[in-house]
Amino acid sequence: MKKIKEFHEELQSVLEQRREYLESDVLIKTKDLFKTYHSAFNAVFMLLLKKALIKDDPYKHEYRITEITLPPTSQIPDSEKGVQLGIRLSYYNTQLDYINSYYTFSSKFITLERIKLLIDLLNYIDWDMVAEVSNNPATRVLAGFLNKIRQGTDQIAISVINTSLNQMSTTKKILISNLELIREYHNESYKLLVREKILMQGNIYKYASENSTADTISVFKKKFPEVLVEQPFIPNLISQILDEEFTADSEELKDELLSKLAPASAEAEKKEKPVTIKKPSLNILVNAALTVCSSSSQIRAVLAKIDSNFAILEEPTGSAFIKWLYKVLKLNKSKKRVFEIEYIDDLSGMKKAEKLDLSVLMRKYLKTLAELSGAKLKSEFSVLESTEKKEDYLLIFIAEQNKNLKSFIQQIQGIDKYLKQRAKEEKRNPGQLKGSLLEINVIKNCIIKSQQLSHEYMAEKEEYNQFKSLGITDKSVD
Repeated sequence: MKKIKEFHEELQSVLEQRREYLESDVLIKTKDLFKTYHSAFNAVFMLLLKKALIKDDPYKHEYRITEITLPPTSQIPDSEKGVQLGIRLSYYNTQLDYINSYYTFSSKFITLERIKLLIDLLNYIDWDMVAEVSNNPATRVLAGFLNKIRQGTDQIAISVINTSLNQMSTTKKILISNLELIREYHNESYKLLVREKILMQGNIYKYASENSTADTISVFKKKFPEVLVEQPFIPNLISQILDEEFTADSEELKDELLSKLAPASAEAEKKEKPVTIKKPSLNILVNAALTVCSSSSQIRAVLAKIDSNFAILEEPTGSAFIKWLYKVLKLNKSKKRVFEIEYIDDLSGMKKAEKLDLSVLMRKYLKTLAELSGAKLKSEFSVLESTEKKEDYLLIFIAEQNKNLKSFIQQIQGIDKYLKQRAKEEKRNPGQLKGSLLEINVIKNCIIKSQQLSHEYMAEKEEYNQFKSLGITDKSVD
């Protein structure tokens, strides 16, 4: 019993020193970081409202918050994206405002329960990968709206998005790291209390030394309602206490615990849990550009199908003589190759009509194929000298070609629809026509993948610049 009392006193001392460190350093920084996080989020939220992509929650002033809670996590119907995301982001913004206005950043107030709430709130949107392929409903819908802005010409808005998202990603990592330090302090304080109120009382210590971990945990559980009424029973922490007291590694575990909590270990702690700062690699952008170029084979296949479909529809119907006559006289081989299509515009969501001349369109997309030549990309890229010029070239190439591919998809979908309708009107067999759905899906995946890689590069660059602006120039940060 003497040894446990000595350890108890030493643990009590280092925990008090750890509390002082948290109060004077970590919690103050955490408070400031939540303000930074809220400011970055609000910039994105207000931009979406300004662009009329989402609608503000008209009932937000009726919220009565007594503790932070998460917005809904259910799926968002396509028909309600703007309204539902607006409500969720508005509620999220209110929660952040509540934290910054009413939370007391002290070790007593930031309890284990509140730490879980805060981490869950920080993880509500996946700021490390705001992409339309995300499994997170709010993240997925948000990514779709942000991509619409990125596809536009408002460079200030695009800059706000990139800067804010990366600031939130960086700040979130540090916040969670800080909250884990506070959680660790509370866990060890809890274990100290259990040692004091249960393990060191009566014959419990002797019983624990002679019986199995499972049996001892059962005894502890029965004692909780008697001596620790307001404390939750946390089996894994109880198990840690027993490991630190009764296993062969007992002394080593105790030394590790004291060393981890001691103030002198603060610098070592930073080294143990580094956040790596890596300069973004241009290879990410090169891969994004090559992904765009890989769509060229699908474009060729689509153009061949379109040409074949028109040829089928232009074949004369009727007797063998009529068909022979058309062939001999070469009648109207370009019949109906100027036509009108309809499609839904991705940016506006509105139905649009467009008049096309197939021969002009074919020349346009043959030029696109030339632009998507991997050899052309490599030759133009290789002559550029500075990293900045190479980065600009790749970003412009990816953005322009993805814009062209999206236009191509819209037009091809419109042409497929036109051809099917024409076959129906002319009472031809629509089964003879070859659709382009398979190729279009592959091209869409090329666009998505290249955008993901571009965003990954910009995220790494923004994070790198963010750390540099904070004066962090070595290989790791706390």
